[in-house]
Amino acid sequence: MKRSEVAKLLAVIVAAYPSFDVDDARDRIWFEMLGDLDYQLACAAVRRHLAISRFAPTIAEIREQVAAIANPDRLTAAEAWGELMQAVRRHGYYRPAEGMASLSEATRRVAEMIGWREINMCEQVDVLRGQFLRMYEQVQGRMEREAVLPLVLRPAAQGRVALPEPGTSAHEEVAE
Repeated sequence: MKRSEVAKLLAVIVAAYPSFDVDDARDRIWFEMLGDLDYQLACAAVRRHLAISRFAPTIAEIREQVAAIANPDRLTAAEAWGELMQAVRRHGYYRPAEGMASLSEATRRVAEMIGWREINMCEQVDVLRGQFLRMYEQVQGRMEREAVLPLVLRPAAQGRVALPEPGTSAHEEVAE
C-alpha cells in the first residue's frame, strides 16, 4: 500500500471518529505497520471496524480484521476434528501421505504432532479428541498471531532475523 493510500484510510477514520488525531508521526507509524497490506483489504477492514466499533481502530485491530477477511474459511477446532476423522476414514493407516495432504494447514500441523499412526491406532478416541482440540486451538492461535504481523516482523517473531530500527520504514515508498 502506498503512503497516500494509508492517508486515505486515516482520513476515513478521522471522518468517522472526530477525536482521532492524525499528525506526521501517526501517519508514519501507520504506514510502517500497514504498508505491506493490500489497499482494498485494508479499506474493507476499516469499513468492517466502523460497522462494529464505537471507538477508533488501532493498527492491531485493522490487521486482525484484514486477517479475518482474507481467511473467512477458518475451521473451528470441532470442524478440524471432523476433517481429521474424515481423512482417517478415507485414507486409513496405509496412506498417511494422502491423508495428510487432504487436511487444512492447521489440522495437518496438529496431525503431524500427534502422528498419523497414533491417530489411526488410538483406542481412546475421546482422549485423542480432547488432546487434538487443545492442540488445534494453540496452533490456530499461533498462526493467527503470525498472520497479523507485518511481513517485516514475521521472521523476527520466529527468532530468525533482527528487527528494523524504530522509525525506519520497513516498506519501500512508491513515488506518486
